[in-house]
Amino acid sequence: MSRLVVAEWMKLRTTRAWIGYLATLVGLAAIAAAGTVGSAEDFRLGTSELSREILSAASFSTVLAFVLGIVAMTTEWRHGTVTRTFLVTPRRGRVLVAKELFALGVGLLLAVLALLVVLAVAVPWLEIDGSSFETSGTAGRALRIVAATMLWGALGVGIGAIVHGQTPALVGAILWILLGEALLTAALGLVDAGDVGDYLPGRALSAFDGSDAGGLPMWAGGAVAVTWVVALGVLGHLRMAREDVT
Repeated sequence: MSRLVVAEWMKLRTTRAWIGYLATLVGLAAIAAAGTVGSAEDFRLGTSELSREILSAASFSTVLAFVLGIVAMTTEWRHGTVTRTFLVTPRRGRVLVAKELFALGVGLLLAVLALLVVLAVAVPWLEIDGSSFETSGTAGRALRIVAATMLWGALGVGIGAIVHGQTPALVGAILWILLGEALLTAALGLVDAGDVGDYLPGRALSAFDGSDAGGLPMWAGGAVAVTWVVALGVLGHLRMAREDVT
């Protein structure tokens, strides 16, 4: 299993795409952090509320982890390497698990990097303004962002295992998260079932990382998110196990 995970890291490292991913993450996190600090009212400076809001700028890592999870799985079909991969590792479930572990690791690194960038921008800025970054209550928020980013990556792998086409998987998944869940939740609200929308994957993960305070409790959001990761992984495995790739 460890060799399969290492192979996934080598695939990422030997392409130039990782440079673009990192540059995008650093740029977006820095801009978001600067915008949050720069637009903060004077009475909010030095408060734990502002510090938690600043950390939220690192949530861009969730999007990139999601995309990388989908790409890690669908690249096998896009570049025609899936046959060779399954010949080397006939137990297809091991391939899926290795990609899930890889996505979890990528999510961890992306989240940590985003948090470091946010702090590198925000802390000196606050010091120049005669304020400080209040650390009280921020550790929990940071850990939730890291865990949520890891789950987003694993969720992407599950989607890629079900929808093998890279473009349909990326476009469909992103549209669903950005638009589909909101529309479905609104439709459910018309029949007084809007709370059901809180159990959709995107809403659950938002509740877990703290970006959606009006949904599920944090622990419930995390539990629902893990359930979605496992469910999509199982469906992806069933899809892969039955497919003829010769």
